[in-house]
Amino acid sequence: MFGIFLCLLTGAFFVELFRKYILGIKDPDIHDLWKELDETEWFKELMSNPELRKWILSDKEKGLLKDPYYVRKIIDKEGHRDGFINYIQDKSR
Repeated sequence: MFGIFLCLLTGAFFVELFRKYILGIKDPDIHDLWKELDETEWFKELMSNPELRKWILSDKEKGLLKDPYYVRKIIDKEGHRDGFINYIQDKSR
């Protein structure tokens, strides 16, 4: 069982090396994604509420909005966006 885990971990390591250094695919810059997120209409509405704004800024520091892949998903996909909006609204209650 441990051997299978070790093989999978080694495979993932080599895939990541290939992706990063051979293909040159870089991780997205979180600051660029935040700028893009700030320009969306639905996000402006959330930020206009002072109670929600506090939680959103907190999430940028140490929450969901720190992950560039998650930020890309909420920008592009309506389902993820709705889930994030519900999450922030529930958190602020």
